[in-house]
Amino acid sequence: MGPVKSAPHPMAGSGCRRDSGVQPTEEDIVRGTIVCGMTDSAEGHSALELGAELSKRLGMRLVLAHVAEGLAPLEGQGDNNESVTMKGSRRGGELLLARLAREHGVGHTAECRVAVGEPALLVGQIAAEEAADVIVVGSRARRWPGRGLHSTLAEGLERETPVPILIAPPANGRRRQAAAAGAAR
Repeated sequence: MGPVKSAPHPMAGSGCRRDSGVQPTEEDIVRGTIVCGMTDSAEGHSALELGAELSKRLGMRLVLAHVAEGLAPLEGQGDNNESVTMKGSRRGGELLLARLAREHGVGHTAECRVAVGEPALLVGQIAAEEAADVIVVGSRARRWPGRGLHSTLAEGLERETPVPILIAPPANGRRRQAAAAGAAR
């Protein structure tokens, strides 16, 4: 499979940027990159909330990655083989990431990557291309008897990449409201 397609330039007015010009001071940063696997769900919001907080506290670069499920064009077929549905899925993913980045206050600092295909494979590929130090994904709480966190994406990523995976716990209503209020400031 070829490289994951992403926007070659910042999406004008979209809320995501491609390259961060802001450089924290040498003593304030932990060099590295966080890739945050995103969806428009409670799980995706939890992952973004945790990823944004870690990025801010540790001075790490934040890359938001969204993979719309679908069939990618065959290798070597180029952009001209992309279907209207696939282009729509890609554009929808760009708009989703831009909106979520703005809502969580990282619209000017986070970079965005969108792909169409199998989520675990492509998030793993994005993580490799971005030289990620950690991948953050969301989870659903399990009920009795299987207590704990559940993330299908994390399970798939375990098979696809050697990059460590951090599973964000589900956000409760109060945490989600506090994150939205913090982004509005």
